[in-house]
Amino acid sequence: MLFTLKKLISAFLMPLSIGLTLFIIGLFYLLIQKQNRANFFIIVAFLWTALIAYSPFSNAMIQPLENKYPSYLKVDKSINYVLVLGSGHINNENLSDVSQLSRTALMRLSEGIRIYKELDNAKLILSGYQDNQKLSNAQMMKNVALKFGVNEENIILHEKAKDTKEESNYTKETLEKEPFILVTSAAHMPRAMKIFEANWLNPIAAPTDYLSKNEGSYLSVPKASNLRKTESAMHEYLGIIWHTITEKTKFLTD
Repeated sequence: MLFTLKKLISAFLMPLSIGLTLFIIGLFYLLIQKQNRANFFIIVAFLWTALIAYSPFSNAMIQPLENKYPSYLKVDKSINYVLVLGSGHINNENLSDVSQLSRTALMRLSEGIRIYKELDNAKLILSGYQDNQKLSNAQMMKNVALKFGVNEENIILHEKAKDTKEESNYTKETLEKEPFILVTSAAHMPRAMKIFEANWLNPIAAPTDYLSKNEGSYLSVPKASNLRKTESAMHEYLGIIWHTITEKTKFLTD
């Protein structure tokens, strides 16, 4: 129930959802012949949509998240576990296993395998639930990892974890307090670290899947790729707020 509520609130508060809501309100006032109010909401909706798809704005939103932890370039050989957080797929037998993974999942898995192959005796932990697909995200990533040369006996699956909080719980059951390398999207890393550390775990940040790699030109035009950056950033900020609220609530109830 809490998981569904979180998803609904997040979807409603996404930047594009806000723009569409403003536009619908404008259309409503237009239908009831309130021209001034209609003009106001439609203009605001247009300006808001242009803003969230504007490169300098989207970069300003996401870069504080993506730059908080540096890329994990110097691998600590003493670490024995690499955890890759899940991020969606679609089961389609007409596509290769690689193509069935989402772009984000493939980026995370690739980085996880890169780090895994630099370690001597590591285990690769793959996380992600089934949702409404035939196979879990963890299993799909395993299928791809096997094709990339990872030994099956070195793969551990967390197939029931639906979100980052549950991923931290399953990881705690598997590793307890043993240090591990945490691989997830750069924008998601600050929230993931907060959640894992709040669960008394010892993650080492290994961010990947960077959406913003430059400052962006002030002369650029709005683009869908910039909209994605703004959406991702807003999703993470809302997630951090949600985590803070739930942790404080947990503290008060305990």
